[in-house]
Amino acid sequence: MKRHLEKKLPKRFSQDRILDILMKFRAPLIIGLVAIMVSTIGYMVISGVDLLKAFYMTILTVTTIGYGEMWNMTAKDRIFNLFVMTVGVGAVMGYSLAVLINLVTSGELKSILRFRKMVSDISALKGHYLIFGFNDYVVELIRELHYYRIPVVIISNDPELEEFAKEHEVRFYLNLNPADENTLTLANIESAVGAIVATKDDYRNLAITLTVKNVVSKSNIYPFFIIGLVKNPEFKEKLKLVGADYVETIPSIISKRVAILARKPPIFGERSLLEEILFGEHTFIDIEEFVVQPDSPVVNKTLKELDLRKRFGITVVAVKKADGRVIFTPGGDTVIEPLDVLVVVAPKEKLKEAVKVLFKGKITSRSAMLKRKLKERLGG
Repeated sequence: MKRHLEKKLPKRFSQDRILDILMKFRAPLIIGLVAIMVSTIGYMVISGVDLLKAFYMTILTVTTIGYGEMWNMTAKDRIFNLFVMTVGVGAVMGYSLAVLINLVTSGELKSILRFRKMVSDISALKGHYLIFGFNDYVVELIRELHYYRIPVVIISNDPELEEFAKEHEVRFYLNLNPADENTLTLANIESAVGAIVATKDDYRNLAITLTVKNVVSKSNIYPFFIIGLVKNPEFKEKLKLVGADYVETIPSIISKRVAILARKPPIFGERSLLEEILFGEHTFIDIEEFVVQPDSPVVNKTLKELDLRKRFGITVVAVKKADGRVIFTPGGDTVIEPLDVLVVVAPKEKLKEAVKVLFKGKITSRSAMLKRKLKERLGG
C-alpha cells in the first residue's frame, strides 16, 4: 500500500524563520510608537494643544515631512520640538532604515521566499527525473532530457549549485542534503519517473542510492528507476546491491562509444546514422521492442505474410521466443507466436500506424508499457 510522504521544510526556510527575521523590526517599531506617544503627550502638556493637533505635529516632525509650525510656538515649545526631531530622525527613522538595509542586503528573506516558491513549483511536476550532483556530463544529460521535454530537479548541497543552475538554465533545483529522505520528499519523488545518481564522490553515490531506494520501497513508488553513474568500476555492484537498477562508469560509456566509432567510423559523413540509431539520438528512426499478446491477429502468421517492410517500412531485426531463444535477422518463414518479443527498426510514425492497423492494439511495446504504468501511478 502506497504511503503518502509528508513534506517538511528545513528550519532555515520555515515560517518560524520568516517570523524571526521580521521580528527584527520589533525594536524600532516599539521605539517609534513610544516616541510618537511621548511626543504627542508632550505637545499637549507643554503647548496646550488638543490631541489631534499634537498627534499631527508629531507625525510631521518624526517623519521629517515638516510643513512648518502648526501654532505659534514659544521658546519652550521649540526646545521640545528639537527633542522630537532628534528622536524622530535618529532613533526612529535612522534605526528603522538601518534594520531595513541590513535585511535587504543580507538577502536571507529573499532566499527563503525563493526556496519556498521553488518547492511549490516542484510539487506541481509530474514525470520528472531527480538528478543528484552536477558536473560536465550532467550538463550534457540535462540538455538531452530538455530536448525530449523531460523536466529535471537537480539536488546537491554544493554552494555553487545556484550559479550552475543559472548558467545552464536549470529551472528546478534544491540546495539540500541529497542523502536526506526529507529532501527527496521536497523534490516530489512520488511523481518522479526515476533518479540519476551522478555525484563526483562514489561513496556519496552509494549513500544517496540507498536513501532513494529506501524511500521508494517504504512508499511503494513503482515503477521507479534508479540509474547510477560512477567513476570507479568497483562501485557498480555496490550500487546495484543497495537498489540501483542500472549502473555504468563514465569511462566505460565514453570508451564503448568511441570503440564503435573506431570500428565503424562515419566515412560517409560527419555523423554515422548507425551511431545515431544505436544511441537514440535526435533522429526519426526508432528501435522498439514489442511483446505479442496471445489474442493478437498476427499470431501463427509468418513474417512473409505480414509483409511489415513493404506495408509499414518496418524491419524485424530479432525475435525472442518465450523459451528464451533469440532469432537474429529472422527470415520470412519465421512464425509469430504468443509472447514473442519483436525487435524492430522503423520510422516512429510508421510504428504507431502498424500497432493500430496491423496489430489492432494487441501488442505491447516497452515504451508504451512504461507510459501506462507511470500513468497509473501519477494519475494521468
